[in-house]
Amino acid sequence: MKKVLRVIGYIFVSLIGLFLIGVGILWLYSPGTPDIIVDKNGEEILGAFSAIEKIDVNGTEQYLIMRGVDTTKPIILFLHGGPGAPEYPFFKNKGLEEKFLMVYWQQRGAAKSYANDLLGSEMTVPQLISDADVVASYLRTRFQREKIYLMGHSWGTFLGTLLVHQHPYHFHSYIGIGQVANQYEGERLSFEWLKAQALAAENRSDIEKLTPLKFPEISDGFDTWFEFLSVTRPLVTEYGGGMVRENTSSLDIRKYYFLKTPELTIREKFNIRKGFEFSLKYLFDDVLHANLSDIDSLSIPVHILQGVHDYQTPSETAKDFFDRIKAPEKHFYPFENSGHAPFLAERAKFNETIARIVQ
Repeated sequence: MKKVLRVIGYIFVSLIGLFLIGVGILWLYSPGTPDIIVDKNGEEILGAFSAIEKIDVNGTEQYLIMRGVDTTKPIILFLHGGPGAPEYPFFKNKGLEEKFLMVYWQQRGAAKSYANDLLGSEMTVPQLISDADVVASYLRTRFQREKIYLMGHSWGTFLGTLLVHQHPYHFHSYIGIGQVANQYEGERLSFEWLKAQALAAENRSDIEKLTPLKFPEISDGFDTWFEFLSVTRPLVTEYGGGMVRENTSSLDIRKYYFLKTPELTIREKFNIRKGFEFSLKYLFDDVLHANLSDIDSLSIPVHILQGVHDYQTPSETAKDFFDRIKAPEKHFYPFENSGHAPFLAERAKFNETIARIVQ
């Protein structure tokens, strides 16, 4: 009996040790300070700008992560997806930082800008448009620019389209990646595509999951939609219609957030999921019911970058939006080997495209 207890004790102590080592590693990777900008040899670039700024936005503390080798370069304000899903760890790359001053706004309720005392009543589309207006004004004043560029991904394109429609004077042009247009129709297209993929693959398990699944009505509540998407979204990823065509596991996502984002503290990293669920609860219905066909024109140039294999915001609805919208100049850039995130799957082509748009 003593021998068994001794073994149990060794196991318990080992587990505690592994836990403490894990906490120690996470603490080292989570100082909450700006990540330095390095050259191709891993050496710090002297004079490069890497900063975290906390600003007052309509009475709340919100954060900007800013990176670039030269603050005189054109400024791109990036609106992340979700809602409530800050994509800075996936999006940042040296190619963009060499040519632009990249500004990653952590939106109200997301990651560094999440707070336990945020009210659900504050999480509205008009409120976030007002927040974005404040952020854009701040950047123009802070860096003494007449205008900046606006780039959005997924939910960020929904917010971005409304922002440039209401406040175009801040921006040279609008760049949408994975453009939201008519999300209810997009979810229907995604569901039909998913069923066809499962049948073509003769995947009995997936067919059995999807066959009895009823596509929700647009009037159905958040809980119904959340239950539906909790089944379909992982399968969209599995069949190559998600962020990238190759399946990206949740472990990889955690690695990006927890080990590759020194700008976030441990508490802020654990707030990522809380902020995402909080934002989604109050804002998803607005996205689902939105049909940007109500906006027939924008007064600044429009550029849409779309993964051909995207079935989170399907390319069909994005192209319909592009064909219909009137703008002084507009361009549609298909990414043949990409899903929802061409900035991951085809990074070199993505960076070259952004450079052409801006320069």
